[in-house]
Amino acid sequence: MNIEAIRAVAEKYDAQTTGDLGFLFADLKTGETVTVNPDKELPAASTFKVFLLAEFLRQCEAGKYDLMARHELKEEFVSPGSGVLCDLLPGMNLTLLDYARLMMMLSDNTATDYLYSLTGRDNIKNNVIDAFGLTMTKCDYPCKLLIDTYFDPAHKVEPGERNWRNTDDYRCLTPTNDSTSCNDMAKVLKMAYEKTLFSAWVSEQMIDIMKRCHTNSRIPKELPRGVEVAHKTGTMDKVANDCGIVYTEKGDYILCLFYNGNVATQEEYDANKKGRFSDGLLAQISKEVYEAYLQ
Repeated sequence: MNIEAIRAVAEKYDAQTTGDLGFLFADLKTGETVTVNPDKELPAASTFKVFLLAEFLRQCEAGKYDLMARHELKEEFVSPGSGVLCDLLPGMNLTLLDYARLMMMLSDNTATDYLYSLTGRDNIKNNVIDAFGLTMTKCDYPCKLLIDTYFDPAHKVEPGERNWRNTDDYRCLTPTNDSTSCNDMAKVLKMAYEKTLFSAWVSEQMIDIMKRCHTNSRIPKELPRGVEVAHKTGTMDKVANDCGIVYTEKGDYILCLFYNGNVATQEEYDANKKGRFSDGLLAQISKEVYEAYLQ
């Protein structure tokens, strides 16, 4: 591994972007790290689902819920945005494991909001955020409320147009939010890897579900075929995140990438329509980190 080459990658892309870049590399064999803005609070977008899943699995192990029990999909939990359940008819009886997998595989917002309703905001805060000292993390909103908050229709430029650029929510200046930092996310991923995230069972379930992720346009995108990645993405207006564990023939490493293009210059913001800039940015960073790691 060439740690200085990895450091050069991080510094190069931090200098090339006007949005906020969060970067964390951690070698899970040697403990060596490279970071950029490791404790900066950034919009989590759907990466908050990692913390929700951790607490949900803890409750399952404690006997509160059975992963294989079937729960009806009710219309009241349908949430817009990513996933497939919002386009299907209510009434299906999915297992809780199905909901958890859909939440992480396809970032399904409806599955997420159902699990959030079962798990509880206060339990996520008390048993994950506070218990693990995640000082830059908030998980205050299920997906529907997160979308309603971040895409508040009051933010209007002129009739028919809306602009959410540089609002307090995206700048993480509000008392409630779904937000996190590289260090906080990496702490949870490292515990899952080491099988100390509550228990070996919770850790193994977490990793298994995260390895099934289908949204692979960032960390895994430019890696060689067959390289395994357990990860979770997050996307909102010009925000692109991807955090996970990369498994290689020479060892494994954590890579947390957060890009808040919502606060970028107008030129960079406009260039990032439909993630055209940010997805490529994170994929290229991941590729160059992987190549430096194998040196």
